[in-house]
Amino acid sequence: MTYFKKISDCQTYLGHDSEFHYDFNANSGGGQAFLGGKIVDAAGVSASSSELEGRTVGFAIRFRDQLIDLSNNGGGSYEIFPRGAGSQSMKLGVQGKVNPNLLIAAALMLPKTCGRNMAVSIMVSPLTTENYWLRSMWLDVDRGKTNTVTFIPKDFVFEGGLSKRQGVTSQRDTVEGNQQFFKLDYLRRIEDIVSLADEVNLPIYARETLGYYRDIYLGNEAFDYESGAGKIQELMGKLSLDYSDAYSGYSDPLVFLMELCGRDDDSLRVPVEKSLDIHEPRNLIFFGAPGTGKSYELNKLAIGTDEELGCFDQANITRVTFHYDYTYAQFVGCFKPYSAVKEQGGDDAASKIEEEITYRFVPGPFLETYIKAVQNPGTNYLLIIEEINRANLTATFGDIFQLLDRKEGGMSEYEIAVPIEMRSYLKAFLPEYATNAHISNPAKLFSERLRLKEECERLCLPPNMYIWATMNSADQGVFPMDTAFKRRWDFRYMDIDAGSSVIAQYCVPVAGHSHPVSWDKFRRGINNVLLSAGVNEDKLLGPFFIPPFRLKDAERFTETFQDKVLLYLFEDAAKTKKSKVFKRDGTFTYSQVCADFREKGEFAFNWKDEPLSSEGLHDQVTEDADIVDAEE
Repeated sequence: MTYFKKISDCQTYLGHDSEFHYDFNANSGGGQAFLGGKIVDAAGVSASSSELEGRTVGFAIRFRDQLIDLSNNGGGSYEIFPRGAGSQSMKLGVQGKVNPNLLIAAALMLPKTCGRNMAVSIMVSPLTTENYWLRSMWLDVDRGKTNTVTFIPKDFVFEGGLSKRQGVTSQRDTVEGNQQFFKLDYLRRIEDIVSLADEVNLPIYARETLGYYRDIYLGNEAFDYESGAGKIQELMGKLSLDYSDAYSGYSDPLVFLMELCGRDDDSLRVPVEKSLDIHEPRNLIFFGAPGTGKSYELNKLAIGTDEELGCFDQANITRVTFHYDYTYAQFVGCFKPYSAVKEQGGDDAASKIEEEITYRFVPGPFLETYIKAVQNPGTNYLLIIEEINRANLTATFGDIFQLLDRKEGGMSEYEIAVPIEMRSYLKAFLPEYATNAHISNPAKLFSERLRLKEECERLCLPPNMYIWATMNSADQGVFPMDTAFKRRWDFRYMDIDAGSSVIAQYCVPVAGHSHPVSWDKFRRGINNVLLSAGVNEDKLLGPFFIPPFRLKDAERFTETFQDKVLLYLFEDAAKTKKSKVFKRDGTFTYSQVCADFREKGEFAFNWKDEPLSSEGLHDQVTEDADIVDAEE
């Protein structure tokens, strides 16, 4: 179970009348607590954040119609002042105060957060100690007092997956990783803490910590940051010692406590049965021209839609994007330095702690997926590789390239020896599944321990591990994919017009036409120009070259078309055939092409089709706009 839901954007407040929010921004090295958006009170009266300048603010959580004050005797109170001289934008003064990032985590009994883009590891779950941070809060504001205000969060969005910490990234001030956002179900979390505080099956120290938070949430005790943060750290440490085979000491302690006493909500849900044989290739690449919907089709097949089930549970999917500098060490795993604390002698408490740099093996997405698949042979796992041909595949896959040959049943045709640097890691983590916490039958437990012990000596892809990828062969500067590598994959071609029905209703403004014209007809006309000029099919415009949500923004379509389509054609697809594609003679510039489009529309090109017609389209635009809005 989890109290977090992965979301695509931290700006949950967009589109609402009152969009006042806190944003832990990256405009400085460590991030700053910025405020933005307009404030609208219960009476509908609006105000800007600049009206709060000079006031002192504290946070409070609303629970069961009461407010839980987090001001922490002044340590959690902040002055509001401009982001710069003369600026109307505001921020919180956090110098010398408890950072709101840490304050909120402690108030909600969460593992300790880290500074923005300062995760200690980007190879493990972001939702663990010092691997995530509070990115944004959508806020209500109580301005009832003259000099002070109270911010009451309506939601909490945490961010993780990125780091510029020394030892995680190889270059100074370079951020590595994949950005991820998670929205917290904080009300459900608080309710579970309150109800769990009297659970007799939990250790006494766990009940004491839960009781402390219950009393805070019910208004019987004041919240204190230092006390709360200390109790969480102590609880996680004790649980990791008492339940070392089941709890790491880094993840959410509440989730483990819920599971420990049998209140794991997820275990009570009826699972949707998914066949182990999904009748799809184990190694599959979706390829086609830009904008043909490769990632969309892959996701639809993998995860499903509202109407259809996908082939995999979303929790069993790992995603990675290849790029020019992507390496075997990032994909499979390698040793990396990390800070470790060890105790020293001496009476002084400070002298007993010393930090040293040591090394440990950190798995990449391939090895993480592999371990899960080997541990759970009855469950399918999927590794998705976006833009697979952007990396040097020979170097990135290394010796695991040999594993891509599959037998009829899906297992690797050939095994390879486990590299020595990986062996100790597999011995530590592969067998950890075979414990009483996961397997109650003694006979099965024994056999699983033997099986997983043997798996530590070799690498062989199991039939329940799938690797699917996307490839855009039109990209410049990508590495060629050799025949031996291609032979080990199935390829699924995305036709240049396959998704046309999805965008058929979208109409866009084009110069020279009194009403919007069909985007699909415009796109097809440009493709005919490109084909006549001798441009290869893999460089044509797919239906989704401009995302549908951009097509709906009629006021900015011309700007979008210039920035996405014209720039792509000028610098890539038609780079050597400009005079055949654009209706200009001699040498000309990109800005001149943009000016021609703004003035002449489709006739900025060497147009081959009939002129675009807006006759009968105006009514269609209105109807289709209604349909699109209804679908949303």
